[in-house]
Amino acid sequence: MADVMPALRQFIMEEFVRDGSPIDETTNLLEQEIIDSLGIFTLIGFIEDRFGVRVAPEEVNLENFETLAAIASLVDQKLG
Repeated sequence: MADVMPALRQFIMEEFVRDGSPIDETTNLLEQEIIDSLGIFTLIGFIEDRFGVRVAPEEVNLENFETLAAIASLVDQKLG
């Protein structure tokens, strides 16, 4: 479980950050237009494949995908 945050950060940096700007746990990924609605589904695919968890439709909301910390929290909850 300790590798959730670094794995998420690396995936987001590789897939979504085009200018190499750093992101931290509180960067608002949606407001800064790093991730859009399609990007959320790309990220969900990564989460499900990488961590072996399923993100339920009701969990796909802005609050769960707003920041790196929120996404990591969702994954940590799924991993138990």
